[in-house]
Amino acid sequence: MYLFKIDDTHILVDAGLNFPDWKRKFFSELKKLNLSINDIDYLIITHDHPDHVGLMEEIKHKNPDIQVLMHEITHDTIKWMTDPKNEDEIKNSADELKSLTMKYGITEEMAKTMFGFSTNMHRMIPYIKPDRILNDNDEIKFDSTNLKFIWTPGHSLGHICVFEESNRHLFAGDHILSRITPNIGTSRINPIIEKKFDFTNILDLYLKSLDKIDKLDPKIIFPAHQEIIYNPHQRILEMKQHHDNRLSEVSKVIENNALTPYRISQIHFGEDLDGLNTLLALSEVLSHLIYLENQGKIKRIEKNNKLYFLKET
Repeated sequence: MYLFKIDDTHILVDAGLNFPDWKRKFFSELKKLNLSINDIDYLIITHDHPDHVGLMEEIKHKNPDIQVLMHEITHDTIKWMTDPKNEDEIKNSADELKSLTMKYGITEEMAKTMFGFSTNMHRMIPYIKPDRILNDNDEIKFDSTNLKFIWTPGHSLGHICVFEESNRHLFAGDHILSRITPNIGTSRINPIIEKKFDFTNILDLYLKSLDKIDKLDPKIIFPAHQEIIYNPHQRILEMKQHHDNRLSEVSKVIENNALTPYRISQIHFGEDLDGLNTLLALSEVLSHLIYLENQGKIKRIEKNNKLYFLKET
């Protein structure tokens, strides 16, 4: 979470986790600054993951005047996930995803382990109606500067970065991190969003999102995790090179050797991952396979109700 001030306006980026220790720490830090929740004017949500929205409902309850802003996809996703009327649809969506992962080479028993955490993740997410829905390049204008909101799908479909123009400070959420690359991929997608947007080639969207940020020429990047980034352009180049390397490695593994996405993920990430990290590894590998497939460099084969990917040389 980042709290900063523009003119006389206090702005909070993200709402952290709704865990007792986290909550105590947050309110304790506010007190050290001689501030209360009522002093904060805006809460900007970068994306819909539990560690970014957890205290959103409590913050709005304590300060009804705070303006909560998020991208329309983030809003639609949270609203869908948290509406009790959608429980059956959410369960069916999870079941469909489990069936799909079995086509990717996962056993039924492994699928249960993989989805044990993520299936119920939506229960950690509160819903409140935002005061403003954001779209790409929307702005808030101040006397001294502007805040610009950049839609950066990849790690999350509705992910946004917040760019303060005068100082060229970027609040990057999970889009750009200092030591690792964020997980790229899609799992369950709200059916309403699926009708509006095509997220099939999510890695392509992510790489284009990195280019959008690079063109802004930020001076400093404030990520949601890890260290502040003082060499944004260099870091973006490193992340793009990382994905180029992964594309090359994935491509090499399936040269004249048709493999399931799960087997490719085992070769690439190892075989000793827990359920959640197995899911993340599979998601990451799939995003790279689909990217290569869209470039016409590899093809998929379906055999015995399993999907295989192959590069013919």
